[in-house]
Amino acid sequence: MSGVIKLPISRGFGETDRLDKWWTQPLWMGSALTAAMIYTFLRLIFFDGAIHYDNHRVTSPIFSPDIIHLWGLSVPGWANSAMLILWIPFGFRGTCYYMRRVYYRTFFASPAACVVSKPQIVKSTIGYRGERGLFVLNNIHRYMLYLAMIILAMKYYDILHTISFQTDDGTKSYGVSVGTLILATESFLLTMYVGSCHAFRHIIGGGSNKWRRGFSRLQGKFFWKITSINVHHGFWFWTSLVMVFIGDLFVWGVAEGVLSDPSFVF
Repeated sequence: MSGVIKLPISRGFGETDRLDKWWTQPLWMGSALTAAMIYTFLRLIFFDGAIHYDNHRVTSPIFSPDIIHLWGLSVPGWANSAMLILWIPFGFRGTCYYMRRVYYRTFFASPAACVVSKPQIVKSTIGYRGERGLFVLNNIHRYMLYLAMIILAMKYYDILHTISFQTDDGTKSYGVSVGTLILATESFLLTMYVGSCHAFRHIIGGGSNKWRRGFSRLQGKFFWKITSINVHHGFWFWTSLVMVFIGDLFVWGVAEGVLSDPSFVF
């Protein structure tokens, strides 16, 4: 057929006729997730000493809520709160619809990107073959959402705790510090991530298609608001994840005396 331009097919890891650097996105996403998992593992197992400062006024986001301290739990010396609660945010993020897309592409190359063929080894040996085996656990995402909302509420309690200052003589006062702003930012981003969740959107209005009057009309407005932020679910996923580690590094630094936490006390 005259006038038809055939694009060159790039062969190798992923066969495609795309001319752009399609592999950059799965590369940085896979690298970021791997770094996050390694950092979390090292922090929990080997560097879990400095997780708060000012007598638990500010607690690291990774170890928050610090249920061992809050509830006075009796645990072995090697245990910490993150070991008891991280399965909830990990379970919520790991079964997230956006997260599934990310790790299908980055760790299974199934596919690595749009209009990119699966590598031969993925087709024949290690490829993703549907929601079977351990992948069936992806179906618990809605239930992990309920638990994540509880954790999120407890994080807001942590923010309120950061505004309460106590001097050596026991005098209490209130104020705001950098730690307060960091935890507030982290909680806000987590709220947007949870609020833009597909499962949360379905809970709000997934079973309805008419919102005419009264409560149903308010429900409809809320549903379309959730829909508008759902479009940016991936953005909230990454920003909330990054903020967890920024917050942890800040708390770690202050607890070790490397950084300071300027505050404005009323």
